[in-house]
Amino acid sequence: MTTTLVMLPPVNAAARRWAEQLRATFDELSVVVCDDTDSALDALRHADAAYGTLPAGWDAPRLRWLQAPMAAPPLGYFSPELAAHPVTVTNMRGIYNDHIATHVMAFVLAFVRGLPRHGANQQAHRYRPERVPVVHLARSRVLLVGAGGVGRQVARYLEPFGADVVAVDARETEPGPGLRLIRPAEALDEELPLADFVLVSVPHTPQTEGMFDRARFARMKPTAYFVNIGRGMTVRLDDLVAALRAGELAGAGLDVLEQEPLPADHPLWDLPEVLLTPHVAIDGPYLDDRRYEVVAENCRRFLAGEPLFQVVDKLRWF
Repeated sequence: MTTTLVMLPPVNAAARRWAEQLRATFDELSVVVCDDTDSALDALRHADAAYGTLPAGWDAPRLRWLQAPMAAPPLGYFSPELAAHPVTVTNMRGIYNDHIATHVMAFVLAFVRGLPRHGANQQAHRYRPERVPVVHLARSRVLLVGAGGVGRQVARYLEPFGADVVAVDARETEPGPGLRLIRPAEALDEELPLADFVLVSVPHTPQTEGMFDRARFARMKPTAYFVNIGRGMTVRLDDLVAALRAGELAGAGLDVLEQEPLPADHPLWDLPEVLLTPHVAIDGPYLDDRRYEVVAENCRRFLAGEPLFQVVDKLRWF
């Protein structure tokens, strides 16, 4: 019996290649590529599985597996209709861990050696051999807000530097390489005043939206640095700006923002000790290959009746 997988629009060139590869690999799999919403809505009525984002008004009585196209789909992906449907949702988490953790380390090492200040002097053509504030990483305490794949990879990268790395997490409890301790998510407010670096990698969920506000920033050391490479909606940007201006923390590195793209007149652009990158932490080689490997492995498991890889809690969004 043939199993039908629908590739939902928009379908890029990589996904078209995947469709051909899947057809060649799995004889019992029919892959339908949909280029518009009407064809997707029609195909979903007979689909067993789908890849991508469900269009508005979808009806899929046979759907048993939905592969999300990213690790943390945007707001609205996990609709009430999707949560109520018996379909199992999987995502792409895990394939970006090394790239994102490297990006985090770039922020951390820039801050510990005062590179934002030196960079500003370079742009202004000022040769100032001044002693800028630096951090002795081997004597620092790093708080990971989120001990999933990215957080654990960051801990492994930090281990040779000798930092004391702890984490708070809603699900993870067991430490690992470079990670001394994991505490419950409820311990965040206790840990913030102790940290020299706060590194955030949690997904956007109803529980994490706006979790970093003015009150949380006020709990941090004025010498501490804040880094967010998880999701922009977890941080209130106006509160971060106010905290930086008030000297409640030393600086911030942000790859994700509550408002993207960041307006040209936003005050964050001009604040000292702030590093901004435009949501590029996942960038790196082999990503399309890694995405295909997830899709292909889940196709294999789905056809074999085995548990799927990287299953998502639809109510918690991760």
